[in-house]
Amino acid sequence: MDLLNGKIRPLYFKYLSAAFGSALISSIYGIVDMAMVGQYQGPDGTGALAVVAPVWNIIYSLGLLMGIGGSVIFSTKRGSAEKSDGTENQYFTAAVIGSVLLAALAWLGLLLFERPLLTFFGADETLLALAQRYMAPVKVVFPLFLFNQMLAAFLRNDGAPGLATAGVLAGGIFNIFGDLFCVFTLDMGIYGAGLATAIGA
Repeated sequence: MDLLNGKIRPLYFKYLSAAFGSALISSIYGIVDMAMVGQYQGPDGTGALAVVAPVWNIIYSLGLLMGIGGSVIFSTKRGSAEKSDGTENQYFTAAVIGSVLLAALAWLGLLLFERPLLTFFGADETLLALAQRYMAPVKVVFPLFLFNQMLAAFLRNDGAPGLATAGVLAGGIFNIFGDLFCVFTLDMGIYGAGLATAIGA
């Protein structure tokens, strides 16, 4: 990518379409989760997913913290030298280490304080049981959601926005069809939605 000599318009739309595609598919499979669980479990299922939503926001935010923060410094360092000397890779390494630490803390917090956390986010006894069923398979791969966000940010800033979008798209499409299969075909209900989300990650 050459911002000084290249054409800005195609470059801008290349990155815009990649970022827009990632955000769109993430929104769509969140809605699909809600719709399928709502159809199977009724209003309580939808309410349980609403209780889980802040947990997603926390883990995604931590991934973006490491990904956007680290990848901006990575890109600045790479762009400031006429010839890359490889020192920008230290920022990627620092972001990976930070992500591992934050993922471990978030994972431990979820495993130890799942019940009080979901209760704090609005779960009553009915919603709590459903939310915990959804979270059961998700807890196993919880750190991957952080790493997805972090790695996607670095891919975009490393000149491969399409690859980042393809990764998000693959997980999202799997989740949409996985929801249908696990929730209804296998008759797993809200647990199946969580399982599809976990495998999609």
